[in-house]
Amino acid sequence: MMQISTHTSAVRYIDNLQLQRDLEVQKQAHFASQRGPSYFLSHGLDSSRRELAASGNITPLIVSKSEVARLSALKLAAEADKASAAIAKVLTPHGLKVVRGDRTVTQPFANRRLVHLCETMVCYVPYATNEGNGRLVVKMTNFASGVAVPTSDGIHYRDVVPMQDTSAERNAFRVLGVLTDAEGQVVGIDQRFTTKGIAWSVGSLKAVTDACKRRAMR
Repeated sequence: MMQISTHTSAVRYIDNLQLQRDLEVQKQAHFASQRGPSYFLSHGLDSSRRELAASGNITPLIVSKSEVARLSALKLAAEADKASAAIAKVLTPHGLKVVRGDRTVTQPFANRRLVHLCETMVCYVPYATNEGNGRLVVKMTNFASGVAVPTSDGIHYRDVVPMQDTSAERNAFRVLGVLTDAEGQVVGIDQRFTTKGIAWSVGSLKAVTDACKRRAMR
């Protein structure tokens, strides 16, 4: 798992596999410079490793931001795929159509150099209203903080506070309803799917499917 260093506010990822390799190289170099052959014979290699590992001080490796963005996008797209399949499994027996997302992932905070924070569309569920048609859109972010403000062009996120340790971030579903015209173009926001103008933010699949069944079947 990729982890972020907490020693700086900058996004610094540690490549654990490469870190282990470099740690071993450093230990061997330390053995060569500090210990003679007699030490290995009397203490054993495993004992020496444990002793030096306890006192070692390794500088984290830095992974490029482009690689961070790529890995974050791949992980979120995979999680969204699994969520879409799970939602379809629950809703299809109720006669609800689930349209899977296209795996497009965006970084809404790239201008703040926070390329590890991203969003994607999981799926949408078409439904009918008295005024016409709509879609219940389910998006997923790999951050749970802040609120999602729905607009006709998508979601605007505000008050997002990223965790310094990205392994502590958790995925969140952002659920909103959009109204569509006869050609399927978005023409507005269905306020029934908002709370004081804010898109629903939920952390479980059950909450998403319950919302779909409760609202889209009306």
